Amino acid sequence: MSATAEPRAHDLASPSAARGGLFGHVRSAMLLAALLAGCKEPAGPEREISGAKIFTQNCARCHGHDGKGLPEVAGVRDLTDPGFMSTLSDERLRRSIRGGRPPTMPSFPHFSEPTLKVLVAYVRTLSQPELQLPPPPTPGP
Repeated sequence: MSATAEPRAHDLASPSAARGGLFGHVRSAMLLAALLAGCKEPAGPEREISGAKIFTQNCARCHGHDGKGLPEVAGVRDLTDPGFMSTLSDERLRRSIRGGRPPTMPSFPHFSEPTLKVLVAYVRTLSQPELQLPPPPTPGP
C-alpha cells in the first residue's frame, strides 16, 4: 500500500488538519443553528386561495364566468351540467386541469396541490347551485 493511501497519525494531529476538522464541525453547527432558527420564522403572510378568482383568471376565457362555456370556443365543456359533472371524479378533474384536454384546453401544470383542490371544489359548485356561497355583501356608505 502506498504512503498516500492511508493517513498517517502525524498528519491527523497536524495543526492544519485540526483546523480543517474543527472548522468543518463549527460550520456544520452554524448551518444547523441557521436551519433551526429559520424554522421558527413565519413563511410569509397567509393569503386566501379563491377558487372563483383562479377560475376567472385561468378558465373563464373559454368556460365563461358562469362555467357554461363560450359558444365561440369549439368543444368547450359546460361545467354547469350536473349530469356531465357527476361522471367526473375529483381526480379526473385534477388530471384534466394539470394536463389539459388537447387540442383546445391548455394545461396548467404549475398549479400547486392546494390551488388544484380549491379550483376543483369551485368547479363542482358550478353544477351544484346549492353548494354556491352567497355573494359577499356590498359595503354601504
